[in-house]
Amino acid sequence: MNAQGSSRTVLFDVGGVLVDSHPDPAAIARMFGDESRGLTTLVDQAMWTHRADYDAGLPDRVFWDRIAGDCGQPEPSRELLKELVALDSSRMANANEHTLTLVRLLRHQGVRVGILSNAPYPIAKAIRRSKWGSLFDFFAFSCDYGICKPARGIYRDVLQRLGVPVTDVAFIDDRRDNVRAAELLGVKGILWTGADEAEARLKDFGFLF
Repeated sequence: MNAQGSSRTVLFDVGGVLVDSHPDPAAIARMFGDESRGLTTLVDQAMWTHRADYDAGLPDRVFWDRIAGDCGQPEPSRELLKELVALDSSRMANANEHTLTLVRLLRHQGVRVGILSNAPYPIAKAIRRSKWGSLFDFFAFSCDYGICKPARGIYRDVLQRLGVPVTDVAFIDDRRDNVRAAELLGVKGILWTGADEAEARLKDFGFLF
């Protein structure tokens, strides 16, 4: 069912909600040529130190060079950079089937479904091109805004783009601060703990019957 005409809209986060996999620091350390525990730990720390900037639109080369630099590694070659970006983006190929079942149920009942997620350009591109991405009517990624959740600006712009009453919008995220930021603007927030619980909350809100 095409839900474009529906006022009811449910927005989903990606990481931890639609996609369960996380960046693998051990795999990245191996690509740097050293799979020791020490380098793996440094990679993990560096990735999360700079991830917010990457999600806000930092170029691929700058992001991965920062990680390499923090880990005492040389600047990634063009070939290695391409492989690192591909590895990170490949995590978007498969989504959680329980979550997708909920998405399909919403669509079946005429609810518009969208994505509101912190994501760098390659991840956003991979999601839009994925098979499961075709289930969604609306996309909003932090890289296109230059700011990340829970900054209010991204929520305000998304609500303006949706063009529906804020009371007709629900947002599902696995981070409490992201959910709270949406709630402060009048959106119905749902802290993700699983598809069954989210479905129950959506029924409580009147988005599902």
